[in-house]
Amino acid sequence: MEKAKPEHSRSIAQVNRMLRSLVESETLESYFWVGGKIERYYRSDRGHIYFDLVDDKTRIRCMLRDERRGQVELELRNFLDVEVYGDVQFYEDRAEAQLNVLDARRTGSEVASVTVKERLRRDKLYPPQKQAPPRTIRRIGVITSRGSRAVGDFEDTYQRAGERGVLAPVTWRYVSLEGKQAARSIVEAIASLDSEPSLSAIAIIRGGGRYQNLALFEQYEVVRAVAACRTFILTGIGHYKDQSFADEVADYAAATPTAAALYLAELCLRPAPMPPAWEAQEPPPEAAWDSHAPPPPEEPGKTSSPSKLARPPAPQNPPSPRWMQALILTLLVLAIASVALLAYVALSVAN
Repeated sequence: MEKAKPEHSRSIAQVNRMLRSLVESETLESYFWVGGKIERYYRSDRGHIYFDLVDDKTRIRCMLRDERRGQVELELRNFLDVEVYGDVQFYEDRAEAQLNVLDARRTGSEVASVTVKERLRRDKLYPPQKQAPPRTIRRIGVITSRGSRAVGDFEDTYQRAGERGVLAPVTWRYVSLEGKQAARSIVEAIASLDSEPSLSAIAIIRGGGRYQNLALFEQYEVVRAVAACRTFILTGIGHYKDQSFADEVADYAAATPTAAALYLAELCLRPAPMPPAWEAQEPPPEAAWDSHAPPPPEEPGKTSSPSKLARPPAPQNPPSPRWMQALILTLLVLAIASVALLAYVALSVAN
């Protein structure tokens, strides 16, 4: 016979409160170092930094508050191997534990992204000199993996935006985004598109995936190719919270492939820039109105006709109104004087 269950019950809030007390009893005012790799790095609108600290198959959420960022010398970034110093906080409303980070330091002899930044500085490519978007978009080059979801997301968004106006054509460059040859294929695709004068912009897009796959965009070869690109280049890599070194050095970093397509479409649909007023009102070349040019030879049996480029005869200026008034007044005075003279002669003869 099954033993009767006790009638005592607890609410979710009571369970979460019990868990909080258990965690805090073990960790209250207990500060320690814990090591791992940074993933899912994200900076909120308030300036707080959130990331996961990963070690093999386990992970824990971490938070570095905005007021503490200035006291941490290390620049945190995805895929860095670090140790963070802090304590555990437990959020009762969602039963979630989180590390409250107070400091961080590197582990190992070198950290990949720090090395990349130092090498870019030696190449005079960091800090990045970002280009403004082109005034007109003639053609767009897109680098991505063939058959990926990023292709469909980009095309769907771009085509829907095309219902509002004419968009620039797209040149696709399909590359490998995984494996040992991935970095080299991206670098070669950037160089190939950058050498085409018809392109106004280049986009690198990749859909979401495992965070290890995004480490490709932290490699020196890829980051350098993006930073050195002469054509306006933008990225649309991963999800909204993903951020890579390639995003930092690109001229524009869109949050997703869909956002990249929408941004490029908006650039295409911008009104064309108006020419300056002096260009719009510039008179035709003087040679077109050269009245001294010899007339074309006449063909037999045809009467000559004026050339289309001959300057038309200038109209004669009408007399000034004041000049006309003076002339009329003079004629009137002469007429009166003539009448008076005739009357005087007539009276003289009569007498």
